[in-house]
Amino acid sequence: MRLFYYFSLPIFIQRMKRSLSILKTSCHPLLLVGLLFVCFSPLFAQQSPQFSIFSANSTLINPAFSGWKSSNYVAVQFRDQWSGYASTTDGEGNLGTTWVSSSFGVTPKVGVGVLFYSDKTPSGVSQQSFKVLGAYHLTKGEGTWSFGFSAGTQTKTFDGRSFRVRDPNDPVTSLFSGSTASQAILDFGVGILYSKSNWQVGIAVDHINSPNFSFKGYSVLMPLEQVYSLNGSAEIPLNDSFDVSPYVLLRAYSGNLVPEAGARIYYNKLFYIGSGYRHGDAAMGLLGVSILDNKLDIGYSLDLALSNSLAKRPLSHEIAIRYLIPERIKKGKVTPIRTPRFRIL
Repeated sequence: MRLFYYFSLPIFIQRMKRSLSILKTSCHPLLLVGLLFVCFSPLFAQQSPQFSIFSANSTLINPAFSGWKSSNYVAVQFRDQWSGYASTTDGEGNLGTTWVSSSFGVTPKVGVGVLFYSDKTPSGVSQQSFKVLGAYHLTKGEGTWSFGFSAGTQTKTFDGRSFRVRDPNDPVTSLFSGSTASQAILDFGVGILYSKSNWQVGIAVDHINSPNFSFKGYSVLMPLEQVYSLNGSAEIPLNDSFDVSPYVLLRAYSGNLVPEAGARIYYNKLFYIGSGYRHGDAAMGLLGVSILDNKLDIGYSLDLALSNSLAKRPLSHEIAIRYLIPERIKKGKVTPIRTPRFRIL
């Protein structure tokens, strides 16, 4: 049986409740990071398309972050996977991924957002996604529960001019050969987030409806399998100038469990430097700066591949740009600009 079946949403919730009950007895932020790793024991992983600077746009991993803490922003991220990689059998081009997104706090309790994703490969396969996000934030005592959802489409395209068919007897060969085939399907996701002033932890399920690409009724179905994720981070002040923020992200999909962890050190909320590790994949170096009175955030990640290095190029580059939108002027008075910490997660 595939591994990811063991990580169903009820099991996630049960383990999260257990972790939160322990956290109530101790608010030390480092405890949160340790608990997130203890919750899951298997450590089998393989490459999963994702961003290293997901902290600049946490709605990528959990829709419950939409409008979180009433933050309004637009963001764009670019990733050059295995920079300089060239295939000897497929078409031309590189492995590139782009995200464009936005998040708005409509009211202190309601947040909305939009996500657009595009991923292309030289093999002739590309995928795009467009989703609308929504979240409801409920304050209980010293903490806040956030419940989010995403709804939209996933589109997969095969370019038969460069797509290499492995089995010439496959019934879909005639569909892809020398032409372009594309299909869009409905896609949904949900997420839950619990946060306090200096830490947060959440779970999410993407592709919760498990849709299938059928390509005009051909006999071979291509499922869009569910992706389960658990995320957490904490903010630890070191002194008046420095803070450290450890983070953890675990994803379960297609029979694999991919843990990722790291930390950033911030100076005066203006600069950060950090590092991270994605099990079975890469080590990351992180840099970031906040300018224009903390309204424009720019981040950079350099990933060094640590597995299957002979089949790929060693370095991946990623850039994230996020602009925090000032609040509108009300009744002739300037409302202070919301400037949350340089990161969301």
